[in-house]
Amino acid sequence: MVPVRFISEQLGADVSWDQLNQTVNVSYNQKRISIPIDSKFADVDGNEIKLDTNAVINNNRTMVPLRFVSEALGARVLWSSAAPVVRISNSNYDLSTTQSRHNKYKLPPIITIDSKKHYTAMINTNRGNFRIELFASQAPTTVNNFVFLARDGYFDGISFHRIIKDFMIQTGDPLGSGRGGPGYTFADELPPVKAYAPGIVAMANSGPNTNGSQFFICNGSGASQLNSQANYTVFGQVIDGMDVILKISDTPLENNLSGEISKPMEDVFIQKVTIEEN
Repeated sequence: MVPVRFISEQLGADVSWDQLNQTVNVSYNQKRISIPIDSKFADVDGNEIKLDTNAVINNNRTMVPLRFVSEALGARVLWSSAAPVVRISNSNYDLSTTQSRHNKYKLPPIITIDSKKHYTAMINTNRGNFRIELFASQAPTTVNNFVFLARDGYFDGISFHRIIKDFMIQTGDPLGSGRGGPGYTFADELPPVKAYAPGIVAMANSGPNTNGSQFFICNGSGASQLNSQANYTVFGQVIDGMDVILKISDTPLENNLSGEISKPMEDVFIQKVTIEEN
């Protein structure tokens, strides 16, 4: 049970109180719910639904069953016992749309970029947009790979599956687990052209010369620890929208399967990557 104001603030839903009928009315995205106080039933778009828990008034606050209200409105309730935190997600993220891209290709792309040109990538996410300058002359193979995947729509819909505040945010895995990739690997381009620091974009890997599609963006001073063993190819730098990187970094987290507190409790994902060259 949560205050009805929580539903309004989390989803941006329109909530009203019918004093005469002692009923809470909630509307969101053309859906409407009416929940009478102390009743075992609610009305969802004209259909009577039985409740597991009655809505009540407690200390002058109207308390409603969170999961019923949220899911009836087409949202998802996210719970972490580690935090403990309850949140509501209203994103339309669907992992199944990206899973088919795992092992999509057999070979790395042929070189099609002109390393003498200037390349940038505009990355649109559901948390905002940021722009990356790509180091085509210093890391041509890696930039060519990124440009190829971006132009093929490979990154569209892929989540930021690993977030560590003051260190980095990681994406590029169509499986969303840290184990997915394009189906090929390619060689490192080392040593890095710049030190690991906030805003630096580098390839994630599982060992030497295992680059694929996963990459990370440094988001804080903790990234400097990588400079003692520079094993990750640097291929770009955020030049606009670092505030969005920090916003993504503030996503609530829970333990992943290995026990690392880096799994986002909310859906954070790339919507589109647009390459610009001149």
